Amino acid sequence: MKLKSVLGAAGFALMPVAAHAGGFDLTGQPVDIIFQEGNYIEAQVGIISPDVRGTNAAGPAIGASTNFGNVANDTPFGTAGVKFDFTDRLSGAILYDTPFLRSTTYRDGIFTGTSADVQATTLTAVGRLKLGENFSVFGGPRLQRASIDLQGPERLQFLPAPSTVPFYQVDVRDTGYGFVAGAAAEIPKYKIRAAVTYNSAIDHNFDSIETFTTPAGTLPLSASVDVETPQSVNIDLQAPITKSTLVKAKIRWVDWGGVEFRPPLFQAVTGRPVVEYTEDTISYRLTVAQRLNESFVGFVTGSYEEDGGEEISLFKTVDGYFGLGGGIIYESNDGLTVQLAGEYLWLDGTAGAQIPGAPLPNSSFDDASGFAASFKVGYRF
Repeated sequence: MKLKSVLGAAGFALMPVAAHAGGFDLTGQPVDIIFQEGNYIEAQVGIISPDVRGTNAAGPAIGASTNFGNVANDTPFGTAGVKFDFTDRLSGAILYDTPFLRSTTYRDGIFTGTSADVQATTLTAVGRLKLGENFSVFGGPRLQRASIDLQGPERLQFLPAPSTVPFYQVDVRDTGYGFVAGAAAEIPKYKIRAAVTYNSAIDHNFDSIETFTTPAGTLPLSASVDVETPQSVNIDLQAPITKSTLVKAKIRWVDWGGVEFRPPLFQAVTGRPVVEYTEDTISYRLTVAQRLNESFVGFVTGSYEEDGGEEISLFKTVDGYFGLGGGIIYESNDGLTVQLAGEYLWLDGTAGAQIPGAPLPNSSFDDASGFAASFKVGYRF
């Protein structure tokens, strides 16, 4: 067995993180493809299915259920990339992914009709220059398209006035630009690598039109709202422990503190931003791959993010997670790889006042969980 065959499946640790913890992080912004040998192309599709259920005792007082039901929607995602060697020392890649994604809907309870869909898709060009046998640097520009679609609730009968049904909506889109930069140290003889990647923050300036509807009419408000997708640092390590076993570790820091979405009309009505993060996050992932035979590699993976102490809001109902998963990779003799992977997630629910100042008891989200599954195809040419 050749260790190269295990390393050839360099993307085996590419499982999404919990889309409902760590802000709205999803893929972890990997650039592993730049380290693939030779010319290479890959595509991945998957889905995250969270189950985040909460309660608020005020529901029956306004003819609604105490239970919110599952407020987290199933979230499909996709990634793709292609990498070329231009010379022995210079290579480049183009990557597409959805690093930030969140979909929330309240289908029952006092916030019935409230929903939010947040998505950022990116296109990244990365070049890598080998400075010698053991060191390389890489980096390039990143284009990001971000969208936020928020509406509801259908009724706010708990507010002092009016006691009927107001309705709120905002839908915004913007394109921003950033960059990625990093360096790697390797010992090719022993297939050891350590890489550090910096992902810049990307500023978005949304021209928004908010609407707030009551029986007295509709109030529209045009405004400019700034939102920043956060900067982050990834540390990726890999080393063999036997000729057929490889260990990979990933540490990811994300600068969520200070990230917020604060449309002025929503702020005036509710007394708070739509969402505001006050704590940075650090997540960890450890993966062990084992060659089973000439065609198959199996792997197991575990992930963890500590509860950061974030306050609850309408769209921030969990904080921290623990995950366990694994998968199987098939490798053909002509450069084709096929991967199936899955991970179960235990999410830490939160509790507290979702709209501070409103005459409401606290909401509570307990026993949250999720499952992520992905299918990836790669080809070396």
